[in-house]
Amino acid sequence: MFCLPYAGGGASAYTGLLRELTDLTVVPIQLPGRENRIAEPPAFTIQEIADEIAPATDAPYLLYGHSMGARIAFEVARELRRRGLPGPAGLYVGGAHPPHRKVPLAASADLPDDAFIDQLVRRSGALPELKHVPELRELLLPVLRADFAWIKNYRYAPEPPLDCRIVAFTGLDDGEVGAEEMLGWARHTTAGFHLRTLRGGHLFVKDRPADLAALVTADLTGRHAPPEPDEVHLWLDQDSGPASRDRVLRHYDGQATITVSHADGLTLLAAAAGPEVGAAVLRAGHSATLSPPPHSPPPHPSPPHPTTALSGSPGETAQRGMAELSAAEREQIEDAAEQDRQWLALRAVAAKRALLAADGQGADPALAGFPDLADPGPWRAQGGPGLDRLARWRVVHLTLHTSRGEALAAVAVPYDRVRLRFDMPAEQAE
Repeated sequence: MFCLPYAGGGASAYTGLLRELTDLTVVPIQLPGRENRIAEPPAFTIQEIADEIAPATDAPYLLYGHSMGARIAFEVARELRRRGLPGPAGLYVGGAHPPHRKVPLAASADLPDDAFIDQLVRRSGALPELKHVPELRELLLPVLRADFAWIKNYRYAPEPPLDCRIVAFTGLDDGEVGAEEMLGWARHTTAGFHLRTLRGGHLFVKDRPADLAALVTADLTGRHAPPEPDEVHLWLDQDSGPASRDRVLRHYDGQATITVSHADGLTLLAAAAGPEVGAAVLRAGHSATLSPPPHSPPPHPSPPHPTTALSGSPGETAQRGMAELSAAEREQIEDAAEQDRQWLALRAVAAKRALLAADGQGADPALAGFPDLADPGPWRAQGGPGLDRLARWRVVHLTLHTSRGEALAAVAVPYDRVRLRFDMPAEQAE
């Protein structure tokens, strides 16, 4: 497994994985300007890194990249494909925005030194000593500047998706790249996409190597443990037959509670350790855009009015979807800009269905509501008379990129934060 480092990091970032993955040959790639290559200018090209890996491609191999390294690993895989060389058996990406999206932190590359370092420490887990230790600052700042210049200048060029599976890892406490952002990597494979959430922040590869190694091992062996108390396993498939879904159900027989949602050719299964979990999936209209940048206003894709796109299952009418919303929710949608209404309606209906699936007591959906449909979430419900119990759930939204187009999932759980495990078989990836 060839490993590419995060911005400012060196091969030593993978010392923990070297120690933990004893059945796998871990090969950290040392980029120029760091550690034992400190005397070299901190610049690199994708072609140079591909040259280093190319001789080993005649045997099965994997690529792992963390943060900046994920984008590098992705481009290396595409460069090797251009050369006609065998691709990796899998691409592992940790704590990284998908290549077609901009990296918000890259904007800090133009800041003065003190402000630049402050952003890295606060948002990406960089060493706090960078603020106060002049020797460390002098050593690492040129590398950090060069790496963030590379990130800022990176431009994604569309090519066919990779034909290897992509497994994405995210830290539960990573405020920069969460599960919703990591799901965007599904666009870039035709061989299946998987997401794993582990405890830790942005630099979990260095801080929690044993947890990461356990997830890598589970991926390679196919032996996955049942969900832990704060974890939900989501599994998405086409409605092409029950056999694969039955395998999932048998896997969790007696070990987890299963919730199932269907939406016009898609099936979403949610497995959780406790009985109180709900999930829902909705197909989006062809012109819908469901992926607004984090903490920004909704996108403006000029979709049709929401009453033309709420087809959660074959034959379901849009009016039925809108009827599930409370008066306050419908008012929010009507007061929004026309180009935002479909997005808000989809979020509200998906969240409502997940919430009521978790509640399981047949409440009138119009009597429960969410105060701000544009809030990135997690959402907390507000119940009408006799529905105070609904306030105990949190609802998380997830944008899913499938071969049938974009879909929106919502998951309701009775705790503040949830570790998500997500699997999408090969026929679902774009």
